[in-house]
Amino acid sequence: MARLESRSPQGWARSRFEQCFIGGRTAHLLSRQNGAIVATVEFGYSLLAFSVDGSRRVDYVFDFDTFDTKGGEPLPTTTLTVDFVGCAANVVCAPSPTMRAATIPEWLAGNRLYNFSITSPNDTGDGDFKIVRSLIQMNMSIITLAPDVHPWQEAAMANSRVRFDSARAALGSGKYHGAVFSDSVPTVEFSAAPTSDHFEQAIHIEDALVAPRRTFPSLFNKSVPGEGDRPLHRLMNDTLKNKNHSTSVGICVDVWGAGYPTGGLECDEYPFQSTYEGSATSTGATEQNPNGGDGNAWHGSARPITGSHNSKGGALLGTFFGQNRVLDENRGTSNQGVRSDPFRVRIVR
Repeated sequence: MARLESRSPQGWARSRFEQCFIGGRTAHLLSRQNGAIVATVEFGYSLLAFSVDGSRRVDYVFDFDTFDTKGGEPLPTTTLTVDFVGCAANVVCAPSPTMRAATIPEWLAGNRLYNFSITSPNDTGDGDFKIVRSLIQMNMSIITLAPDVHPWQEAAMANSRVRFDSARAALGSGKYHGAVFSDSVPTVEFSAAPTSDHFEQAIHIEDALVAPRRTFPSLFNKSVPGEGDRPLHRLMNDTLKNKNHSTSVGICVDVWGAGYPTGGLECDEYPFQSTYEGSATSTGATEQNPNGGDGNAWHGSARPITGSHNSKGGALLGTFFGQNRVLDENRGTSNQGVRSDPFRVRIVR
């Protein structure tokens, strides 16, 4: 059974690299004279989109899964057009124009598949990561040569948002170039299973999210982000990341004392230092004021945990960033410092 989201104009993004749209219409052709139904076209359709791994390219496959007609005389001279728009500067559609038009009898009898792709040249776009954004929209129209029949048309039946980037080595384990579906918010999973190599970090994150009263700093009505409509956002400014960590270490020292690292412990922090929700950047530190921030006002948690669990959890997060192409998208643009490209956190067992 198709996901309910796939039936909306925004579609369903199964991942950052796969997107699906499903729908159907009953299109009536109406008389210009009296508004009566002259003929009807009923169809179901699907549009699948796939980002090509390691490439600034997305492939689309359209199909009429069902197609039927009722009524009248104008149908043999009636053309149904499926049109995809949105290619512009730095985004190329192939073929171009990106559309398929055929008469109703041709749609009934022939191959209903239509394939196209969109590409963006490597290393073109805005900011440090050469970002290009594209909105591909699907429109349809049914137009008859009969002069006394109204056409049928609908715009924006599907809206596929794509972000191209050339982040290169900034993504670590990620490919140098890529494309993702912007409407997909990825989720990083940490395992709280007893055998997990980052068990202590997972428990720390879980406490912060569901039992913040167990965490420090102690804050009335503390509410820690990372789930639902309060995602996290990647921070790639080294100065601010270091500020987040030093602020969190200050919390560990205040609560557990300067000797907290004894026995190989490290000061873990959630939300992570590599996010705008970190201890300093969420409480006042900015690029213009890197020494700002107040850890005591942070809706987050700092806690000493075993060093190996801290490093394993950090490695997992870095791999997640790379594989899902999560970026501090606005770096090097006029919007630098503005949060973007959200992600969520989930604890599993």
